[in-house]
Amino acid sequence: MHTFHKMIVGAVALAACVPSAALAQGASDSGPGVPRGQIEAAQYTVEITGSNAVARHERTRQWLTSDRSHTVTRTIPTGKLRFEGATSPFAEFRFDAARNTLFIGRGFKTPPYLSQAQQARLFAQSVASGCDRLTGETTFEGHKADVYALVPATSGPCRGDADVGQTIVDRATGTILQRSMGEADGSFMEVDTLESLRMLPPNRATKKLLAMRHHPGAHVERETNSKVSS
Repeated sequence: MHTFHKMIVGAVALAACVPSAALAQGASDSGPGVPRGQIEAAQYTVEITGSNAVARHERTRQWLTSDRSHTVTRTIPTGKLRFEGATSPFAEFRFDAARNTLFIGRGFKTPPYLSQAQQARLFAQSVASGCDRLTGETTFEGHKADVYALVPATSGPCRGDADVGQTIVDRATGTILQRSMGEADGSFMEVDTLESLRMLPPNRATKKLLAMRHHPGAHVERETNSKVSS
């Protein structure tokens, strides 16, 4: 039930360059994603530290609909592009800036990312299963919030690899504002912080936010049977 860690593992399995916190792989019980006729615009940071980790500090802007996604990730504090990706039912595009490589693959019927509502529902399931317990309350970036602690376990419904973790949840909406999880000895720690969240109506201006930019000169790799041109 420690779905945060499962999402990290799922991200690595999909592609090392893809931002990990919002991957929806293995989250079939999270319910529907973004409602039709809306665009979820979210911005969040991911910071990974520890002696047994590849250090990373980055900011991601992501736009999701019921069937499309666009993700842009930049390093902090330089703002340099690390990753850009877009998905639709017709094709997937992933640009790895470090390798200057554009991957083109088959599409997804629904985005391979969790919406904020899906993440909230999965966490509520984890709390109901006793895998996270309420430990207090706080005010986080102006939001009244509840604080939950991870209940580590090596077997049963709460089994997972993480030893410690904390989740801060907006009391009014159930939205996860910040989540951390890692090893007790500090050898690995990931902290994901939601900075902003808006629901936008689809129109000429907002639909442009879903468009993948061109990356001229990038090396192109194609998934087998992909017929989409770059």
